[in-house]
Amino acid sequence: MMRYIVNKVTTIALMAFFTLFLGCDSLDTENLNNPDTRKVLATGNDLPGILSGGFLSWWQGVHQSHPGMTLGVASDAISCSWGNFGMRRMSWEPRQSYNNSTSETPDYTQVVTDPWNGCYAAISTSNDVIAALNSGLSLGDKSQDKMLLSSALLLRGLGLGYLGLLFDQAYITDENTDLDNLVFSEYNDVIAAAVVDLETAIAVATEDDLSFSTDAAFINGVTLTNDELAALASSYAARFIAQAPRTVGENNAADWAAVEAFASKGIRRNFSPIADGNVWFGYWRYAHIGTGGPNGSWARLDQRLVNAFDNSQPTTYTQEAPPNPKVAFSPDARLTSDFTFVEGNNFRPERGFWHFSHYKHSRNLSESSYIGDGISNGPMPAFTTTDNELLLAEALYRNGKEADAAAIVNAGTRVTRGKLSSVPTSGPEILEAIIYERFIETLNTGPSGHFFDRRRIADRVKTGALDALGGLQEGTPAHLPVPAQELELINAPTYNFGGDSDPTGLERQ
Repeated sequence: MMRYIVNKVTTIALMAFFTLFLGCDSLDTENLNNPDTRKVLATGNDLPGILSGGFLSWWQGVHQSHPGMTLGVASDAISCSWGNFGMRRMSWEPRQSYNNSTSETPDYTQVVTDPWNGCYAAISTSNDVIAALNSGLSLGDKSQDKMLLSSALLLRGLGLGYLGLLFDQAYITDENTDLDNLVFSEYNDVIAAAVVDLETAIAVATEDDLSFSTDAAFINGVTLTNDELAALASSYAARFIAQAPRTVGENNAADWAAVEAFASKGIRRNFSPIADGNVWFGYWRYAHIGTGGPNGSWARLDQRLVNAFDNSQPTTYTQEAPPNPKVAFSPDARLTSDFTFVEGNNFRPERGFWHFSHYKHSRNLSESSYIGDGISNGPMPAFTTTDNELLLAEALYRNGKEADAAAIVNAGTRVTRGKLSSVPTSGPEILEAIIYERFIETLNTGPSGHFFDRRRIADRVKTGALDALGGLQEGTPAHLPVPAQELELINAPTYNFGGDSDPTGLERQ
C-alpha cells in the first residue's frame, strides 16, 4: 500500500480531489488510475496545490480518531468503553495485544493504516515537490520557491517524525529513493531522519534576508512567516527527540541537549489549525464534553488523572459503586475550570468498571479560543506554547540546570492557571511538577502525547496497582506494528505487540 501511495497519492491534491476525505475519520489514499504526479506537473504553479494536499494527508493521518482516541484510552489519559476506533480493545484490562491482521474490521485496522498511509502520503507529496524544485520548476520568485522548499521539508519531517513516534519501524524515503529497494529502519533512525529534515527546513527558511508567508491553503486557518516556520520545525524536533524513547533507560539516554536547543527556539504562539466542518477536523470532537448532549456520551477523564488531582480518589473503579464522595477536591483550580463533574456513568458495566469516571474534559466550553469543537468550529491545538515550554523545562532539568527549569515552571501554567504553589529551585519536585503539567495542561492537545509520555517516564505498571502519573499498563503495545496490508504486499510476516506475553509492549509477537 505504501508503494502505491508514494507514486500515486499526490495527484489527488493536484486535482483538488478533497471530497475523498469528507465526513469520515478514515483516510483512503489509493488511486491507481492516476498518472505519477511528477509526470503531470507542468509549471511551478502546480506545486502549492500538491503541497496543500500533503499537509491535509498528514493532518488526517495523525490527528483524527485513529489513532488519537485509540492511544488516548490505551494510555489512561481519557476513558471510553465504546467499540469505535479500536478503543474498547485497546483499553481492555488486563491489556490485550494489538491484532495486526487484514481480516480485522476496517475500524480496527485503521489504528495502524490511517497514520501509516497519511504520513506516507505526506512524505510522497514532499518528495514530489522537492524533486520538482530541484528539476527547475519555479514560482518565478526566489522567496516563494524558498517557501515551498522549506514547507516541503517541514512536511516530510513531520511525516517521518510521527512514523518514528508511532511505529516500531518504517521506510525512510526522500526525493532520490529507489522505491523498488525499500528497507525498514528502526524508529530511532526514522526520528533522526525527521530531525535532519526539520533542521534543513529551518536552514532554508532562515538562510538569507528573503521573507515569506506560507500558502494559506497548506494548513487551515494558519499561515507562517519564515521565522514562524523555523520555530514550528524546532518545536517538533524537540517533541520527536523527547517523546521517541520507549523505556526509562532510553529516556535517560535521549539527547536532552538537543531538546533544549530546539525548544529554546520553538513556537511563541499555539499551532492550532482551525476546524472547518469539511476536511479539517480531528479527534477533539470525541475527547471533550459537548458531543451527545450536555453531559456528553463519549470520553471521560481517566480515573488515573482524577487521582492526580485528588489522591483520595481511586485510580480505577473495581466495581460499580462510586467513591464516597464522588466529587474530587483539589488545590488545582483547573479541576473546576477545565473539567465538569457528571453525576452518572453511561458506559456499559460488562465492558469493565475501569472505564467509569465522573469527570469530563470541558476546557473547550470555558475557553473556546483555546479548543474548539474539533469538527466545525474553532482551533485544534496540535502544539501549544505550554507544551514547548515544558519540553524546555524538562530538558533543562535533565541537563542539570534545575533553577532554570524551576523558573519556567513557576512562571507557567502551574501557577498562572492552576494557582498552585511554586516549586523549589532544586530537587525532584521540579520534574514531578513538569510531568504533572504535561498530563493536566497538555491533555487533549497534541495527539497521543500522553501515550508517548507514559511509555518513557516510568516503568510499566501492573493493571491492579495503577498510579496517577506512572507508566503504561503492562501489556500495552509500546508502539504500533507495520500494517499487515503493507507486510503482505512485500511478503513479510505480520507481527503484533502487547498482551500477556509481551508486558513491556516491545517484543514482536
